[in-house]
Amino acid sequence: MDIVIGLIAFVFMLSVIVIIHELGHFLAAKHYGVFCKEFSIGMGPLLYSRQGKETQFSIRAIPFGGYVMMAGEEDGSQDEEDEWLKELPENRRLNHKPRWQQIIIMAAGVCMNVLLAWVLFVGLSIAQGYVVEDPIPQVYEVTENSAAQQAGLQKGDLILEASNGKDTIKPATQYELLEWIQYHHENLELTIQRDNQTLEIQADPVLDEETNTYTYGYVVQANAHYISWYEGFYYGTLDMLDSGTAIFSALAHLVQGEGLQNLSGPVGIAQVTTQATAMGLSSYLSLFALISMNIGVFNILPIPAMDGGRILILILEKIFGRKINTKIVENVILASFVLLIGLFLFATYNDILRLF
Repeated sequence: MDIVIGLIAFVFMLSVIVIIHELGHFLAAKHYGVFCKEFSIGMGPLLYSRQGKETQFSIRAIPFGGYVMMAGEEDGSQDEEDEWLKELPENRRLNHKPRWQQIIIMAAGVCMNVLLAWVLFVGLSIAQGYVVEDPIPQVYEVTENSAAQQAGLQKGDLILEASNGKDTIKPATQYELLEWIQYHHENLELTIQRDNQTLEIQADPVLDEETNTYTYGYVVQANAHYISWYEGFYYGTLDMLDSGTAIFSALAHLVQGEGLQNLSGPVGIAQVTTQATAMGLSSYLSLFALISMNIGVFNILPIPAMDGGRILILILEKIFGRKINTKIVENVILASFVLLIGLFLFATYNDILRLF
């Protein structure tokens, strides 16, 4: 039953995030007079459609993705010989709008994803009524048979520094240390403060199969304090900014070839959603906000098939003062789309390996 509920929660979450993203494109396009032929939730075979005044609203079989088909998009999806396109005046086409308007339309989806994440983070902070301060990397309790116990860590030990000989971190919080060891988990040396002594010990974290994260297996102590409802806006915004920073940090590591084994696709996200749903509404909504933020950040990256790539092309055209050949743009978008499919398959392969 938990798996079924988790899958329903997963599909609902992705559907809402996609609807919000595409709604951003749609509203911005309509505001600037761009003709939108179709607003689709999902991809693949058509399940349901309803014709609006101008736009066909569709639901398709594959719930991963969606799109707004705007007249004049130069992504290879339209043919100038299409009847519906031939009859449209130029001022209703995206590629005939001023570049600044095209940039706003392309960025609107990302803005909506970030806005959704912000609303969820703020709402959770207000509903929770308190905030938990980031714990310092100090051992409060050592778990039996853990990496921490094997390394000789004791209650009260404060981790001052961690190093693998090449990279070093002086963590201010336990979260900083946890993030760092996800990418550096072999041949680690910890510098710790024990009473009035400074010691160095060898301590490699171990992989927790259930959460797919590296951990030492010790418990830290965190303090909490109550907040008023209006402070929830401040702390919710901080949570959103922290999540965005963590996403960019993870992407930087991926570009350097670190953490590829941690990359997750739909299968992994569905599994995490099932776990979050079982833990309660607050955990599910926190994941909801984080995934919305992830999708927003990913879409703004300068990859031609994504919104950020399309914005980059528009900026380059403005800089060079001339339009880039449409066929070149279409081919670059197609090539990047193939690479994204490859990344998607690799992430799914990782997910399946972790399941078995």
